[in-house]
Amino acid sequence: MDTGKRYVITITGPAVSRDEQVAKFLAKRLKVDTIHSCHSLFPHAETLESMQKISAQEIGKILDGYPCEYLIIYGDNVLALQSMRSLSNVKIYVDADDIEITSSALKEADLAEKRGEVKKETLTTQVQKILQTHSEKIENEVLSTRGHADIIIAADEDPEEAVLSVERYIVRTDSRKRPQDMSSEERKARVDQMLKQYRNPAGQTRKAKIKRKLWRMVIKATLVLKRLIDILVSLIALLLLSPLLITVSLIIKLTDGGNIFYVQTRIGKQGKPFPFPKFRSMVVNADKMKDNLLNEADRKGDVTFKMKKDPRVTAIGRFIRRFSIDELPQLWCVLIGDMSIVGPRPPVPREVALYTQEDRRRLEVTPGLTGIWQVSGRSDIGFKQQVELDVLYIESHGFLLDLKLILKTIPAVLTGKGAY
Repeated sequence: MDTGKRYVITITGPAVSRDEQVAKFLAKRLKVDTIHSCHSLFPHAETLESMQKISAQEIGKILDGYPCEYLIIYGDNVLALQSMRSLSNVKIYVDADDIEITSSALKEADLAEKRGEVKKETLTTQVQKILQTHSEKIENEVLSTRGHADIIIAADEDPEEAVLSVERYIVRTDSRKRPQDMSSEERKARVDQMLKQYRNPAGQTRKAKIKRKLWRMVIKATLVLKRLIDILVSLIALLLLSPLLITVSLIIKLTDGGNIFYVQTRIGKQGKPFPFPKFRSMVVNADKMKDNLLNEADRKGDVTFKMKKDPRVTAIGRFIRRFSIDELPQLWCVLIGDMSIVGPRPPVPREVALYTQEDRRRLEVTPGLTGIWQVSGRSDIGFKQQVELDVLYIESHGFLLDLKLILKTIPAVLTGKGAY
């Protein structure tokens, strides 16, 4: 097989149904029409032992029968064979929890029964057999496939969110997308040009300096305009909303006599901490109760803690959260410069401690009251996708985009979608 013309993606894991789910989402992202199960490509390789008997030449010949830009193959034994691994451009292992593994095994048993490969058994007998061989199968999967994977998708990761990172990896590692190496003549011409610039830098640096100065002026002017808008908007908003702010303060105080504001430490631009006020929407001892609720979070294993039916939220708290009234005190942070109207939401120190190097890009700009992911689904969007959207904003933000996001925030707040 000519690997230079095709990018082969192999996906495996203990639950075939989950492997197929990841394959479908990835195919959608890469605009691939068809995905292939390992058993459809190699119908005679039903077991690990039979798979290992297929030679590299046989595999290459079979794959050559599918001319396409991206070839996505999934299955439980797809990475068990060394020759299959060598033909793969990227190898993905999709972990699964016990429920998914058992469910997948039951589906396979049903299919085998329909094909007449096994005798009809009761559901109880099937489950008992599956549970007996479960530990052995997982150990075999880990030894034969997991250690060879380039990317591992955890059992608690959402497949649709996980493939966003997989897509970026594929784009970076796809040699067909990279520029071709320079010829010896082009390389010599480039070296001569560099030497000429080194020996006589005055002429070429004069233009470069002018360009850099003009670019810095544009950037500084944009940042100054953004700051002026922040001051003007926050000041007007605080004055116009003062009756609402006073009313909410009184209701919170009369509800249980606790503090009106809940002040957290958040992380701002370049990792600088700052006080982050909100109207208190939870009971007084909410922080102490949080540790007992971590296992009930809506997205277990996520960096951020989100729970739709959080028992700590008060009646008034549920209302002000739905319409983002609890966030209004942060207009003060905008006024003094710790925040901006538009930008990534400021994280708490605990979240930043779990950031990857890529996630830390969110700290490159001043955090904001609203942003791309806030108007795209708010808390319904997972952390990985939040990072993707925040990075998109960092790379393309400007006055018009900020204005568009501010206008989109109004209907997002009024509908209360994704707010809890």
